[in-house]
Amino acid sequence: MKRRMMTMAALGALGLLTACATGPASAPQSSAPAAPAASSGVRVTGSISYLQRVALPPDSDVIVQLRDVSRVDAKADILAEQRFTARSQVPLPFELTVDPGKIDPRMRYAVAARIERGGKLMFINDKLYPVLTQGHGSRVDLILHMVARP
Repeated sequence: MKRRMMTMAALGALGLLTACATGPASAPQSSAPAAPAASSGVRVTGSISYLQRVALPPDSDVIVQLRDVSRVDAKADILAEQRFTARSQVPLPFELTVDPGKIDPRMRYAVAARIERGGKLMFINDKLYPVLTQGHGSRVDLILHMVARP
């Protein structure tokens, strides 16, 4: 009798843990179907800004890259890149799309950005902005630092 009560208590606790991990039974698992998301690729979104109170020239080029930063002593592989001319002031939104087959959960990925004008670097990130794996999400807001005055 005592053993049966312990078994039932253990099963009840397991059921409670399962319910906590999966959420309510009526809650949807995802807001979008899995098949279209996989076929369109993995999306990384976010914004780019800087803290200096200077206007960004309208002919500034913005370059955002998703990089594989897993190897410490090697150049990071670029998995996705977006280039555009700044048509407004910061924050500047971006979206990178990469083939899901290129993402390995064991590896580390980060987003890097820079703003140039006429090929001259004006702003760049000096911090690592990890995404996608090892508990990091797919949205990141980058803060760039000024290298040269616009």
